[in-house]
Amino acid sequence: MVREAAYVLNTIARTGKVLDLFTADRPEWGVTAVAAQLQLPKSTTFDIMASLAAIGLLQQASGDRYRLGWRVLLISRRLMSSSCFDANTNRCVVALAHRLSAVVTVGAWDGQGVVCITSASPDRSQPIVTDGLHISGHTSALGKLLMAQLPWQAVEELIDRNGLPRFTENSVVDVNDLRAQLISAQRDDVAIEHGETYPDQSCIAVGIHQRDRRAIAALSISAPTERLMNRREAYFRIARRTARSLVQNEVPSR
Repeated sequence: MVREAAYVLNTIARTGKVLDLFTADRPEWGVTAVAAQLQLPKSTTFDIMASLAAIGLLQQASGDRYRLGWRVLLISRRLMSSSCFDANTNRCVVALAHRLSAVVTVGAWDGQGVVCITSASPDRSQPIVTDGLHISGHTSALGKLLMAQLPWQAVEELIDRNGLPRFTENSVVDVNDLRAQLISAQRDDVAIEHGETYPDQSCIAVGIHQRDRRAIAALSISAPTERLMNRREAYFRIARRTARSLVQNEVPSR
């Protein structure tokens, strides 16, 4: 029984790694390429990809090449409809981004990192993340806020697996510094970063909480560092008010 359970868990883990390979930059993968990338036997890789195609999570493009299947979209829609995030969330984020002339993003933790639920910018001059894209955990305010909800052992496992890569000269690369920031974020329900992901851009993030006080997601406001520092307290208040309104499904008043 234990051996069977371990086999099932191993298969699930491999399946997740296969699905993670499909991106906008590389939407098609062949069996041979996947096997080489994940260092799996080709026969095992074929069985996994064929099984995923059989249930609609992959679709065969040509020959032994596959793309993501349309069932992924159905699951995505089910996820959104079963959460507190809907079309109103996107409208609220867009309105706030234009009101503050800042990038506003809502993200959640998917077990491996921060995934963008929705993001808006007042114009194209500021960096923005695409819906569904993974966001850096240790250098983003969103990531720090959500990682702060995890047991430290889980954070250490993530660091062992992914390291603490530097994106700018301000990126946190010391484990002790990161732990201190996470403790602060958990205590205050606020995380902040200055130029750790993009130079001269700073960001604050607050939790989006359910009734049990568990942070199911986070909302961030990103702006040029000087402006964010000058308006930091106002941005904190606005971010918290907006986060509450998203759960209550209403747009905050000015």
